[in-house]
Amino acid sequence: MDWKIVMLSNGMPLVMKEKKDMYSVAAGIWVRSGSRYEKPSVSGISHFIEHMLFKGTIRRTTSDLKEAIEGKGGTFNAFTSEEFTAYYIKVLPRHLKTGLDVLSDMVQRPLLLSEEIEKERSVILEEIKMYYDSPARYVHDLFDSLMFAGNPLGMLISGSEKTVCAISRDDMVTWINEHYNAKNLCLSVCGKFDENRLVDWAEKYFGKVQNGVSSAFKPFSPSKKLYRVRVRRQKTEQINFCLGFLAPSRRSLDRYPLGVLSTILGGNMSSRLFNEVRENRGLAYDVRSYLKLYADTGSFVISAGLAPERFQECLRVVSDEINRIREVSVSDDELKRAKEYIFSQALMSLEDNLEYMLWIGEMVASGDPLVSIQKTKKRIAGVTKDDIRRVAKKLFTRENARLALIEERMGVKKATKILEECAVW
Repeated sequence: MDWKIVMLSNGMPLVMKEKKDMYSVAAGIWVRSGSRYEKPSVSGISHFIEHMLFKGTIRRTTSDLKEAIEGKGGTFNAFTSEEFTAYYIKVLPRHLKTGLDVLSDMVQRPLLLSEEIEKERSVILEEIKMYYDSPARYVHDLFDSLMFAGNPLGMLISGSEKTVCAISRDDMVTWINEHYNAKNLCLSVCGKFDENRLVDWAEKYFGKVQNGVSSAFKPFSPSKKLYRVRVRRQKTEQINFCLGFLAPSRRSLDRYPLGVLSTILGGNMSSRLFNEVRENRGLAYDVRSYLKLYADTGSFVISAGLAPERFQECLRVVSDEINRIREVSVSDDELKRAKEYIFSQALMSLEDNLEYMLWIGEMVASGDPLVSIQKTKKRIAGVTKDDIRRVAKKLFTRENARLALIEERMGVKKATKILEECAVW
């Protein structure tokens, strides 16, 4: 069995996977709170609250929280994405009860002291500046703001400097009351534990979380105004770009042929783009493709960083490879290697109980259909060459293409002209 689900008395799910041969156990509390649930006026509030929950509770100081986990040799962290916030630990089994107590304390009894909010506000502003100063990273956020324009998916997870400065303690209290309830929480656990004790502890620490209303986000629909190119002018040694296409959601069965397509095109060092852009032409150090899949939409992105004077050459090479995979069937060997790579990577990642905990936790927290390892393998194995050509033809069209880039002198007009000249599909 890949997992077991138990519903607590308040309706909150506990999903667990016991691995008796492990030395440790990982646990995470998932919250249906992320940037796509936010209004523009409070953009970044989910991420801000994630930071603040480490700043003390009614029962524990900041130091108490950290020392309760790290002082026992454990790992303690959190993250915020577009659709979730998750707080997690990894400890030895004898410290699991304490870990669950700490996680429940954080999500139910945060202090949100005004002086701590102001200090953390300053920290987050520095974090945002750090992203701006890293064009190879920030270009992906710039691309999202273009692809998902007019929807919260296009907003920075961290928020902007303006919105972070405006978020108040009252905003945070309201947000927590609306989102941190039993309808939006999920506890996931993987590793070495006693199931009966775990269920008892989960009920003790999370069974009294108040019920509430499920979080809802604004569904994405493409803007009628097709802005195809976005440029951020910034002094930099390279031009960093993302060429991307609107893709189906993670709930679509096309995610499997798209995953195989991405692996063949730019998913690893054996991929077509890596071989042609880096190995054969020496254009870029890093070139890759990837999928970002959400509940109702997604994107397929190709990215690279290189000398500005070679940008047009690189975009033409990328375009040629896109056209080739649209028009010509992939080889039997490519298909076999891509499938083996995807499934092997998935299995090897799930050897880590923290990764396994994150995998099952996200599935249950999202409300998506649960897909077992064996069903995943079957669906990947079932992808055909015709499937890849079908999704490629649907995905790679001029109307569906978006280009974001960061460079000192490039303007939108010039970048648009280069895209139009290079796009042979």
